[in-house]
Amino acid sequence: MASSLVTAQPPRQPVEGNPVRTPFSTEVQPEWLTQVMPEADSFSEKSGEPPVYRGYQTDPDSGAQTLVGYVFLTADIPPEERGFSAPIDMLAGVNLDNELTGIKILNYVESYVNTVGDFAADPVFQAQYQGKHIGDDFQVRRDIDGIAGATVTSFAISRGVREAARRVAAAYNGFTPDNAVDVARSQRILEHMQQFTWEQLLEEGIVQQLTMPIPGGQELQLTLTYMGHPALGEFFIGRQAYARAERDAAAQLGGNQLILLGVGGSGFGQFRQDRMQLQQDGSPRRRVMANRLVTAGNADVGMIAGQAEFAGALVIDDNYDITQPLNIFYQPLGSLEPYELTFQPVGMGARIASGDPILSEQEIERIIRAENSAIRQFINNPPWGVTPWGSVLMSLLIFTLVMVAFLRKSSRWRWVALTATLVYLGIMEAGFLSVAHITGVLLQGPDVFLNNLPLTMLVVFTVVTTLIWGRVFCSSLCPFGAVQDIITRFTPKRLRHKFSRLMPQKVHDKAIYLKYGFLAFIIGAALIANNVAVFQYFEPFGTLFFLSGSAVLFAILAAILLACVVVPRFYCRYVCPLGAALGVVSFVSPLRIKRVPQCTVCTVCEHACPTGAIRREKIDFKECVRCDICEDKLIKKAGSCRHDMSRIIVRHKELRTE
Repeated sequence: MASSLVTAQPPRQPVEGNPVRTPFSTEVQPEWLTQVMPEADSFSEKSGEPPVYRGYQTDPDSGAQTLVGYVFLTADIPPEERGFSAPIDMLAGVNLDNELTGIKILNYVESYVNTVGDFAADPVFQAQYQGKHIGDDFQVRRDIDGIAGATVTSFAISRGVREAARRVAAAYNGFTPDNAVDVARSQRILEHMQQFTWEQLLEEGIVQQLTMPIPGGQELQLTLTYMGHPALGEFFIGRQAYARAERDAAAQLGGNQLILLGVGGSGFGQFRQDRMQLQQDGSPRRRVMANRLVTAGNADVGMIAGQAEFAGALVIDDNYDITQPLNIFYQPLGSLEPYELTFQPVGMGARIASGDPILSEQEIERIIRAENSAIRQFINNPPWGVTPWGSVLMSLLIFTLVMVAFLRKSSRWRWVALTATLVYLGIMEAGFLSVAHITGVLLQGPDVFLNNLPLTMLVVFTVVTTLIWGRVFCSSLCPFGAVQDIITRFTPKRLRHKFSRLMPQKVHDKAIYLKYGFLAFIIGAALIANNVAVFQYFEPFGTLFFLSGSAVLFAILAAILLACVVVPRFYCRYVCPLGAALGVVSFVSPLRIKRVPQCTVCTVCEHACPTGAIRREKIDFKECVRCDICEDKLIKKAGSCRHDMSRIIVRHKELRTE
């Protein structure tokens, strides 16, 4: 075997301040193996199905090598969990106790990489996985603290390494996660056993005791009961003690049946395992070897608590039939003859030992049907993992502010909503929508945002309001729209009017279609060339709110912000690809802005519209962002709206004759 081993190299010195930097390569280096499994000092070549590197620990005295675990590449173990843009390639290790020994992210192409750099290279985030049992849920925000602003990526990393590790452990460690039937069976066993007191267990013969005098006026008491199921183990000695005993027993060759052996009495310290013998069906007595008695705790948890000083578990090998009487002999120190006890499982133990399913076929079918129902699966394992109630409540609050402002046509409420949107969705959470979500859905399906409940809520709110009223999102729920409105509010009107001639009406009418071209270009780049990074050049809010990016991205941001000083909502008018997509959706919106006869001659709303969507009585609804300005003027009867149409007609006639 030595010829097939790769001696682990000392880990390379990491880049200062970033010890877990991503190499953006899946060509596994020897030092990476040590990084994810530090307890191993040598590794085999990759082999097996699924393919793994076997990690070995060398005894410094004898030179003997002991297997300590397996290192694997998630890309080798399909199906892979997709991140925001693509699968995230990772190297991970799992030991023989089905615990992760570490992870290393090797390559990923998430959208934020182009804006904020190697954001997944967070030593605190990655260190969470070391020592984590693969049977855990790996739920972001419950037992995994995610990467701020990258919940989808955190979810993909957690789910990806968990599922790959489980498949490796199933192949090499015999790992079998609990299913609903097993859980129900264990519950039934526990419910049945919890009806008994200790005295009743003794009376029924479920627990048997052998009490023996020893020299010095002391006595030794052995307590025995069948413990061949995790539920029985949990009942008698506690879950943790049983798990340890079962794990140690599994390491022995042959036999998986356990008998609890509690040792008590005033002379408990005189117990010797080698003075115990087993016999069945008249065969010769066989001494219990050291490897056939494993530790089962301190007898301080479960029903054994207070009944013994310490506990062990007898591993009954396959030469014995546990369902038949088994003679157990023990010869105390100072005794010429052994004491004998005939042991046989009783009650629930007998049913389990004989293979009784415990649950009826009808019960099992009912459990499977319930477990497989879409509603149950959604409730038990929602796509977003643990519900982040703080973010959900904040999102609901902002949605409420937006709808109050919109339905009341209140400028004051709209500014409150805009402020909340800018501060929370923009600055604090970076939870804005992006055209990247559209390309993500086209490439991967809706899972791209279903992994993040607040994002799902934002998408649903945006789509529903756009279908009903038009681009409400652009008005009050877009952080970058809020930035543009703030710029307009604090830019002197004189300055805007001075430069308004730079964008003549004819140029504006053609320039509004640029954003639709940008949208088509981005979608085409994603679908045809699989380029998901090009969107960053058309959506500067990532650069603004992350305060990170290349010089080119900052230059684009600065140019757009300067343009907004001259032209209100410049970005919304001519550049925003997401606004273009929402504009297309708004074509089917039934509840549009109403017009009145006075609109045919009035230009007040036309001059006030921040996106240039109004031409007297006509509104280009795909360009309207439902900012309420024109509707507010109609309500307040500003401009010509305050005059009756008959008076306006008369006045127009008078003007023609003058």
